[in-house]
Amino acid sequence: MYPIIEFFHITIGTYGVCCVLGGGLAVLLALFNCKYSKLNRYDLIEAAALVILGAIIGAKLLYLIVDFDTILFMFREYGFNLDTLTSVMQGGFVFYGGFLGGLALVMLYAKTQRKSPWLYLMTIAPGIPLAHSFGRLGCFMAGCCYGCPSEEFGIAFTQSIGAPNGIKLFPVQLLEAGLLLILAVIMQIYYTKSKHHHCTIYLYLFLYPVIRIITEQFRYDDAQRGILLGLSTSTWISIGIIIAGLILLVRDWKKGFPEPEIAEDDPIRLQEE
Repeated sequence: MYPIIEFFHITIGTYGVCCVLGGGLAVLLALFNCKYSKLNRYDLIEAAALVILGAIIGAKLLYLIVDFDTILFMFREYGFNLDTLTSVMQGGFVFYGGFLGGLALVMLYAKTQRKSPWLYLMTIAPGIPLAHSFGRLGCFMAGCCYGCPSEEFGIAFTQSIGAPNGIKLFPVQLLEAGLLLILAVIMQIYYTKSKHHHCTIYLYLFLYPVIRIITEQFRYDDAQRGILLGLSTSTWISIGIIIAGLILLVRDWKKGFPEPEIAEDDPIRLQEE
């Protein structure tokens, strides 16, 4: 649709604007949720910064892995030089790589702070689909992650940098953005009302993979997603996340769903009420 916008004669990528806006709102929501988890807001900001860093690195790494053949072709065709390398690094991102990268860094941060990772995960959790929904809106604006041809429900791109222009494509990006926004609302309501705050993450571990498996069926960019045994890379990861979520849920169920606690020997990090 509109991959590039101009603001005071400055050219800005719409995808980046959407990601920054979504990430900012997610951090604000997490700061609001600190009153429930009793985390120090400064600690939360540090953790959120690491989540964003891990998400960027992880999303780019998985993109490089999934699209390795195309990238290898580019280097063979145009040579290993700064221009080709820049083109590769300006390529896409894969959300699940970002999710796993952010998860890894926040768990590492929690360990250094001598706290349960669940404290950070449950506080940040409702903001994950919120930020992701804006990211999918950015995908629609840029024309990446596009849907299959559809004369009845499709929208034709005219300035896309990824999707084929002039062909009506199902707006799968908008479908996923809407479902993610609904998921964010459900998770936030559960988080504020439930006695087991940390179980909010289970809603994400079970519901988002289902959303992703469904929306993957409407995607039309197979070359950019990787296909194994007829299923995309993201579909396989979705299945793996559901299995991992079930294992963690059973573990928590056997323990009576204990709420994670802040270390008693670290009182200055408790959020003031």
